[in-house]
Amino acid sequence: MIKCTEKQCNKTKYIIIILIPVVLSAFTHLWNPTGFPSIYIDEDHYMRRALQVLEGQGPQESILVYDHPYDHPYFGQIFLASLLKIADYRYHADQNAESPQSIEQLYLTPRIIMGLLAVVDTLLVYKIGEIWKGKKVGFVSAILFGVMPLTWMLKMTLLDNLLMPFFLSSVLLALFVGKRFKKDSSVTALIFLSGITLGLAIFTKIPVVTFIPLVGYIIYKETKSFRKIGLWLIPVILIPLIWPGYIIYSGNLENGLNGILYQIERGERDFADTLNFIVFADPVLVILGIVGGLTLTFVKRDLLFVLWTIPYFLFIWQVGGIVKYFHFIELLPILAISGGFIIVTISNKISAMGKKSARKIKIHNFLSIILIAGIGIFGLTCTLMVIGNNTNETFFELSAFISNYVVSNTDLNMKTTLMGQHWIRSFSWIPMYIHDKTNFVKDVFPERYLREPLKTDDVLMVVDNQLKHDVLDYSVQGEHLDKIRKIYHNSDRVGLFVDNPIKNIDINQYPFTNMKEVRELGLIEVRSNHVNEDNIVYAQTSNGTMDSENLNLTVPQIPMPTVADPNLKVELVASGLKYPTTMAFVGKDDILVLEKNNGTIMRIINGTLLDKPVIDFNVANKIERGLLGIAVANQTLNNSTGEKTYVYVFYTQALKDGNDVCSGATVCDEKTNPLGNRVYRLEWTGSELINPNLILDLPVGPGADHNGGVIKVGPDGNIYVLVGDGDSCWEDEFCTGTFEDSTVNAESSNVPTGHPPDGRGGILRINPFGEPILGGENKTTGVLADHSPLNKYFAYGVRNGFGLAFDPISNKLWDSENGPGYGDELNLVEPGFNSGWLKVQGWWPVENAQPLPPERGYFGDKIVTIPDNLETFADKGHYSSPEFTWNMSVGVTALEFLKNDTLGTQYQNDLFVADYNNNYLYDFNLIDDRTKLDLEGDLVDKVANNNAELDSVVFGQGFGVATDIKEGPDGYLYVLSHLYGNLYRIVPK
Repeated sequence: MIKCTEKQCNKTKYIIIILIPVVLSAFTHLWNPTGFPSIYIDEDHYMRRALQVLEGQGPQESILVYDHPYDHPYFGQIFLASLLKIADYRYHADQNAESPQSIEQLYLTPRIIMGLLAVVDTLLVYKIGEIWKGKKVGFVSAILFGVMPLTWMLKMTLLDNLLMPFFLSSVLLALFVGKRFKKDSSVTALIFLSGITLGLAIFTKIPVVTFIPLVGYIIYKETKSFRKIGLWLIPVILIPLIWPGYIIYSGNLENGLNGILYQIERGERDFADTLNFIVFADPVLVILGIVGGLTLTFVKRDLLFVLWTIPYFLFIWQVGGIVKYFHFIELLPILAISGGFIIVTISNKISAMGKKSARKIKIHNFLSIILIAGIGIFGLTCTLMVIGNNTNETFFELSAFISNYVVSNTDLNMKTTLMGQHWIRSFSWIPMYIHDKTNFVKDVFPERYLREPLKTDDVLMVVDNQLKHDVLDYSVQGEHLDKIRKIYHNSDRVGLFVDNPIKNIDINQYPFTNMKEVRELGLIEVRSNHVNEDNIVYAQTSNGTMDSENLNLTVPQIPMPTVADPNLKVELVASGLKYPTTMAFVGKDDILVLEKNNGTIMRIINGTLLDKPVIDFNVANKIERGLLGIAVANQTLNNSTGEKTYVYVFYTQALKDGNDVCSGATVCDEKTNPLGNRVYRLEWTGSELINPNLILDLPVGPGADHNGGVIKVGPDGNIYVLVGDGDSCWEDEFCTGTFEDSTVNAESSNVPTGHPPDGRGGILRINPFGEPILGGENKTTGVLADHSPLNKYFAYGVRNGFGLAFDPISNKLWDSENGPGYGDELNLVEPGFNSGWLKVQGWWPVENAQPLPPERGYFGDKIVTIPDNLETFADKGHYSSPEFTWNMSVGVTALEFLKNDTLGTQYQNDLFVADYNNNYLYDFNLIDDRTKLDLEGDLVDKVANNNAELDSVVFGQGFGVATDIKEGPDGYLYVLSHLYGNLYRIVPK
């Protein structure tokens, strides 16, 4: 056996010590590179620019490609392009069509490169810490930098990560100057290299200029020579000046100034919010770093922490118009080094405690090792919990679909305009550079949209929830929206994508606080104004298949919904419906389904959707208007004709379909405003709906939200109709002309001095002829009053609801109600029930007329059990707290009690509930007297504060917004998907 010399052993030991944090860093930054974090729009910007460099088109992007090409110096794209070239990045596609897997591969190489740069950064952090404060500090600093959760940002293809090796090298070389200066008078090369590397970092991103005092201080501290500082400043200044020199030389001075001003003046996110995210995403690293930094500054009288943090911090606070979480990447090294310093300091204090006997020294050393190892293991464990998630699957599917559409559609004269939110640019570089297919991008932000007209006639529109709301809500005004709305309404849906939140993760709990910045696309609708129905059908059908004989498009398959019970399964009954809302059985395997926007009632027989509608109504269909509710009952209304099957329908009636295009309360008139929200009674002949009779006529306002529309035939044979408050006018000044009396501030919304009730904001009870149900000694008064329409109110104080269900055992009525971003409810509705709106929502007060959606948990303990100043209608109305609430917005939709035990006795007589935002189907048990829900664990307080607390009641998920749930004649549970256009059935396996 060959023994090493002491020098060789020490060298081997040193290498092993260095390799520990390096290997850990390689593991955390190279594992699951495309799964987490989410692909951010800036990564696509830099990939597009890097590929332009690889194509030999020059370092500076053209204003024809991006509105602000001069937002950063161009060394970043040159460096990234060089790394891609070294990595032999094969970006020219060998195939005509992309798949989600091939798209992922295009992101894999740059993400791996970023991971490798992070490993290099870890080594540099080690060396900086070692030279600055010793080997122990270097080792612990590198461990923290390599494994703590917040360093997941180093995996992203960002300028901050591209410049980091240059910046850290500049700091390290400056520290080497001091080490060399004591031994060798010739340090010119080190100083000049430090200046070059810092100059390149500034040439990558301008804010790095704030680190000039840091590196300059280190050099001066070690050399005490202004001459050497001057030598160092030459490359620091001259290298970044290449960019403005290029701008002036190319005649783009105005564009260059506009690019810089764009970066300064835009303010898309509050600085405090970003700082709050950083602190709560990794409080351990932040606290250790700050405590260590303060100790270095005030105890050790060392200025490096201050010079590293304060100038940069002040710059992005005061100058940076937009501050994102990744703008703090430059501060991660100093947080790790300062944190390493304080840990080593504490460790040394432990080792120095007590008398230094050999045994105690071993124990103290062991405790020090445990402390350091414990923090490392803790950080690594937390990081793995975060980076192990896959957050980009839907993004890759959407990107593949868009790319294939642009590339494969030869009818578009080689050019397409991609339209959407600012992140629509994420999808342009792949068809542009991978497939050499020219495309243009149109951002819907007002200023950018109006800057120039569309460059092509053919538009592929990517519509997220926010854009869809802006397009369909005509109270939102703008010249750009007028143009966008025309394109939207003249286009057809060609793809539908749903990016559901990751289940069983509470982003308010560490370390999952890091996932608050995960991009959740939500519902994404892709629309095209160039669909040739004769030979190409792009539209994805509801079962996830696609007719694409002439195309090779990659379309995501809509996954089947799932249920938690392994003894049950979900079946697809029928597909092909268009935005269905509710359904009703008119026989076994015979179902009528309402289509919201078309105003058509479709029929499904034995799982087959018939081609022709049973009936077609003229409906106003903006936002929550449309064909909304249906109920069926076998009743005898005329003794001479006997029992018949009657169908009750709620819809927003118009002169023609979609005739509600008014843009606001002050400009709407009778020609453009809907005729009313109306309930009709029709007769079902077995094949037709005939003899419509208007039994309820309700007003509409300029707002298209909060119509309600749910209808139930109660055990008493009466008709119960849930009507929202109409979301009409929040202020009297907007309620003019036609809508003078349309204000939501009515007595029925708990404004005692408000307008008299007009039929909205409550649950109405009428007989089949539309007459109120009267009681009292002379049968002359309703639940709340003896005059119309208040005598029709069964309950009031309702904001917006989509669910009604009668308990099959107690015959009691339950409803659902949705709040303004919080306080969604389930209620037991007794006669005269006051749900509390506009004074209280859920358990929390409504503090102004139009509350903004608060963050989850915003209200905390601010609970209201007995609200003040409620309208009681002469003590005939009574408030009671909800039986269940969500302290967040989930968008509760349908309710249904399951009477039979077909799915199992454990589900018999349970209340099933659906929601919009989570795509969940819930199962609630009731207590024996049927007056409350049987809640356990975190839900005992009747409040769900986050999704994790809902696990015990989640029955199924993935139904694509279930707008109706019905128990069929066969005893199975039928679920209607509004988004997918599918009808599902839950059955035993």
